[in-house]
Amino acid sequence: MFEIYQSKVGLKPDVHLILFPPAKAGGNLKTMKKQNETTTQNTLPAGGDETITPEDSALNELQVENEQLKATIRNAEAHRQITGELTKAGARSPELLFDSVKADLQFAEDGSPANAAALIEKLKSGFPEQFGFERPTGSIDGGANGAAQPLLTKDALAKMKPGEIAALDWQDVKRVLASN
Repeated sequence: MFEIYQSKVGLKPDVHLILFPPAKAGGNLKTMKKQNETTTQNTLPAGGDETITPEDSALNELQVENEQLKATIRNAEAHRQITGELTKAGARSPELLFDSVKADLQFAEDGSPANAAALIEKLKSGFPEQFGFERPTGSIDGGANGAAQPLLTKDALAKMKPGEIAALDWQDVKRVLASN
């Protein structure tokens, strides 16, 4: 009988436009309003003999809108939390990774994502190439201006903790230690 189109204005993401079909031949605005009023007045609520009043209808609309807003806020907080954790884990494209798991989100009673850690581990095991930091290689000019400057120095090694040194490329460490 009518169609709903989501608004593309960008002010509110859940604003819909309702388009009614053109009136039938011989129909006019007064008869359409009268039909609408009688339909609204004769509609019974789910569990009783009372008619739905405009106040009840407005209350129901506000309750639905309230639930939609709560879901929007909950999803935004989950997005912020998970993309932050993905960034800390070294994800190259956290937004893309979040979009791939947002349908699997489960929320706790307080509205926080209950399975965020499990989803991140699922992403790490399923897409390992999306995690890790790339180390720049050589110079930007491809070595045209002579040898590339070392990325690692003796001073930098002296300031590092043993665990940080262990994570380095041993060929680079040997090269730096062998140099003057």
